[in-house]
Amino acid sequence: MEDNLIKAEIRKGKGKSKAKSTRKEGGIPCVLYGRGLESLGITVSLKDWERLRKNIKRNTILKMELRNDSGVEERPVMIKDIQRGILKDEVLHIDFLQVSMERKIEVEIPIHLTGEAIGMKNSGIVELHLRTIMVECLPSMIPEKIDLDVTNLDIGDSIHANEISIPGVKILEHLDVAIVTIIPPSGGEEKAVIAEAVEVEKKEE
Repeated sequence: MEDNLIKAEIRKGKGKSKAKSTRKEGGIPCVLYGRGLESLGITVSLKDWERLRKNIKRNTILKMELRNDSGVEERPVMIKDIQRGILKDEVLHIDFLQVSMERKIEVEIPIHLTGEAIGMKNSGIVELHLRTIMVECLPSMIPEKIDLDVTNLDIGDSIHANEISIPGVKILEHLDVAIVTIIPPSGGEEKAVIAEAVEVEKKEE
C-alpha cells in the first residue's frame, strides 16, 4: 500500500450523534473541501489513519481514494486541520483540502536554523522572530522546511525575508521583515560587563 494513500467514503448523516457513531465503528468523521468544491462529509478508517500518520509530514500531498455511489475517485488532498480530544493521540475530526496540481496554493512552511552564529561566541543570543512563513507555489513544489544558515551572523545581524530564494516558491511575507536576529547578551550579562568596565576605570585612576 502506498505511504501517501488515504481511503475515504462519503459520510451519510450529520450531527454529533452521527459523528459519535462513526467513531464507535472505527472511523474518523472528516470534511473535504476545496476551491469550487462543495464541502463533503467523509469518513476515513482510524486504522488507515494510524498507518498514514507515521509516514506523512507537514504539507504532504496525499492521494485520496474517495468511494461514492458511482465508484472510486482519486483526488489530491492536504491535511489542513486536525481536531484532537483530551488524550494526545485521540483524533476527533480531520479537515482535508482538495488541491489542483496545476494551481498554486498558499501554505505555511516551518523555518529551520542551521549552523552556529559567530555572534554566539560573543555571548549573543539567537532570536527567531518567525517560526513559519507563508509561501505560494504549486503543490508539487512545496518545501518541507526552509533552512536558514546563521553561521556568518554576528551580534546585530539579521536575515530578512527578501534573502530567501527558492526556485518556484514565492515568499508572501513582507520582504523587509527580519526572520532571525543575533541580539546582544541579556540584561544581566550586560550589567556585568558594564560593572567590570567601571571597575577597570577606577583602577586606572
